[in-house]
Amino acid sequence: MNRNRLVLFVSVLVVVLGVVAGLGALWLDSARAAVGPLPGEGLVLPADTQFVMGVDVKRLVSSPMWERWASNKAMRPDAMDQLERWTGLDPARDIDQIVVAGRGGTGKKQPTPLVMAMGRFNLEKLGWSLDKVERGTTSQLEGATLFTMEQKGVSSSLAILDTSTLLFGPTAKVQDVVKSRSRGETPLRQNEQLLALVEGVKPGSTFWVVGDQTLLANMPKGVPAPGMGGPGGASMNLPPLQSLTLTGDLDPQLSLALTGVAADEASATKLADVLRGLVALMSLQAQQKPELQELASAFSISTEATRVLVNARIPYELLEALQPTKKAAPAEETAQ
Repeated sequence: MNRNRLVLFVSVLVVVLGVVAGLGALWLDSARAAVGPLPGEGLVLPADTQFVMGVDVKRLVSSPMWERWASNKAMRPDAMDQLERWTGLDPARDIDQIVVAGRGGTGKKQPTPLVMAMGRFNLEKLGWSLDKVERGTTSQLEGATLFTMEQKGVSSSLAILDTSTLLFGPTAKVQDVVKSRSRGETPLRQNEQLLALVEGVKPGSTFWVVGDQTLLANMPKGVPAPGMGGPGGASMNLPPLQSLTLTGDLDPQLSLALTGVAADEASATKLADVLRGLVALMSLQAQQKPELQELASAFSISTEATRVLVNARIPYELLEALQPTKKAAPAEETAQ
């Protein structure tokens, strides 16, 4: 092959490789396109996921709820506390969005979910913080840095996927996600039922949760009948749900919208009646705690074909009034 032909061959090869690379990038971008409020990166989560939860952290930390109860334990789950201890990150400052994905369990055996955090991360500072954690080990896996910690026989890992994405959870699950990501796979797309629920989430929600039928199979099958509870009291059977969607906003008050899909219209009507009974029970107990009457009136329950719709608008002042009253500290005995 003469020089001119060689130059032409190399030029054509470079162009072909560039086109292939470009098409590959376009394919990955489209394969990981966002689904409703779920960012595209979340599609690398496992296919057998039974529930997905999302939190818009920026909306959360700018809400009246955060201003009132930022120090409350319920506002900082254990997984986020551990992530903060390991990395030195301040979720309120460094994280934009959180996605939690997992499976349900029975009793006390609740599997640890995967937590994906998206924001703007200083990798050098992050690595420095992880190096200071005792008994932790750092390794590389298919382009991602893994920090692993063994505690009480349980192995947890934090994967640094890139400058904007962290993944935290059980080591084996984290490793599987990292491997899927490196191969350009999107396992969660296989779970069409769950993604259909995610796609239907109301845009702009501060937080949202969806669960499929496999998760809801572990729900209690009955609840005490209003006015007939207590040991040996009657109970009402709950019809099974096919799916559950919860969305919420925090400004100017706590606003919740829950949609449960039953197997048929009769089941939806029965479930709505059960929920109305529970709300009525709160009203009956208002004599002991008047705030319960106001809470009961904050809920509205209706049905549309097989769907049960529950909406609530709860002022923060009411939530504060419902908090348990702290017992006064015992007075110190005076010296005799």
